[in-house]
Formats: sequence, structure tokens, C-alpha cells
Amino acid sequence: MSAGTSADIAARLDRLPSSRAVWTIVVLISLGCVFEFYDLFFTAYVAPGMTESGLFTPESLGIFASLKAIRVAGFGTFVFSTFAGLWFGVVVLGQAADRFGRKTVFTWSLIWYCSCTAIMAFQQSGLWLNIWRLIAGVGFGVQLVTVDTYIAELMPRNLRGRAFSINQFISFCVVPIVALLAWLLVPLKPLGFDGWRWVVLLGSAGALIVWGLRAGIPESPRWLAGKNRVEEADAIVGRIEARALAWNAAAGTLS
Repeated sequence: MSAGTSADIAARLDRLPSSRAVWTIVVLISLGCVFEFYDLFFTAYVAPGMTESGLFTPESLGIFASLKAIRVAGFGTFVFSTFAGLWFGVVVLGQAADRFGRKTVFTWSLIWYCSCTAIMAFQQSGLWLNIWRLIAGVGFGVQLVTVDTYIAELMPRNLRGRAFSINQFISFCVVPIVALLAWLLVPLKPLGFDGWRWVVLLGSAGALIVWGLRAGIPESPRWLAGKNRVEEADAIVGRIEARALAWNAAAGTLS
């Protein structure tokens, strides 16, 4: 496609007015970040419960017990696994969204880390707990670098600062929630199931809601234009423009 066509798609996106149509997209993407933050921040809050379950003894940790050589022991192996996976996701798979699309990678990385985290909740040894945490961490890393690009490409240039502020506000709202859930559940064993496992599973279950809402998030027209899929990009921009104009017209009528 010509450079002019790609520039036209970008220019139309940058001319979009502030409207519910635009901010709904930001909110839906941010809901995906909510569960990423939930999974990342429960790391500290579930520590007492995991330790009490006997998951971090040398016998339970298996090969991870050897990490004592670099002064990482006990629950530290869980933290190490989290950020090792995240590092791998960012460095090795961080460009997946450039190849497969922002929406595809956003949704599948969400399912990836939530599924792996749910599996992790049922592990009975520190070894497999850490292995599944490392695999889940890869999904964290992939989504981490996808979300910012996704928002930047979908939002008009003059609204990006506000868009990122809203994204971060929504994402961090989950931190006190996960802290409260851990405070309530970790000391208990509801239905004979360790409280920390309930905390982990609640986050994974909640992410299914975002999966159900994914239809409201379009693919990035800028990415489509860069892949010579101009008709798809034009159709998406057209739908967003129509919704934005309809919303602003309705708002003007009511004012």
C-alpha cells in the first residue's frame, strides 16, 4: 500500500474526538491489565500461605534448591521464577504483537498467564509451583509490552496522556483488592483448600470476563495498515468514527 494511505489511517485516528467510544476501548484494554497486576502483586501477599504449605523446603523445591548458590532460597525461588519468566517474555517474545497483531497477542497472552496461574494453584511441590509460575511470567512479559503499544496506536495523539493515566489508575485499583482477599483468605482453608490457592484462582476466574469482552476491542488500524490490510483498517476506523460522532451528537442533544 502507499505511504499516503497509511498516513491517512493515522491522521483519521488522530482526528477522533474524545467520546465514550474511544474511552470504552481504553477501559476494556485496562481490564486486561487489572488481572495482570492482580497476578503480579499477589506474589508477596500469598507468601505466608505458600510457605506454611511446605512448598519451599529443599525436598519440595527439587532443582530450584540449587539456587541457594546465588543466594535465592525458599520463597525467593517463586519471586525469581516470576521475574525470570517476565524477562523472557519481554526480551524473547516481546515482538510477537508486531507479527500477529495487537489484539491477538493481548487476548492470548491474557489466557496464557491466567491458565498457567490456575494450573499453578493446584501444584503440590515447590518445583512445579515455580515451573508454572515461570511459564505464567512469560505471558506477563508479553502483555506488558503489548498493552502500551496497543493503547498508543488506537488513541488520538492528543488523548494518549489521559489514556495512559486511566489505564494505570484502573490497573492499580486491583492492588488493595488482592491485599484484602489475601488478608481474608490466606489464613483459612475454605472447603479444605488452602486460602492462598483461592486467592490465585479468583484472579484467573475473573480474567474470563475480559475474554468475554474482547469483541469490544478492535485490532489496531495502524498495525493493519502496516501489514497492507488497508480495507480492514479503514473499516475499523470508520466504525470508531461513527460511534464517536453518534455519541457526541447524543451528548450535544442532552446538553
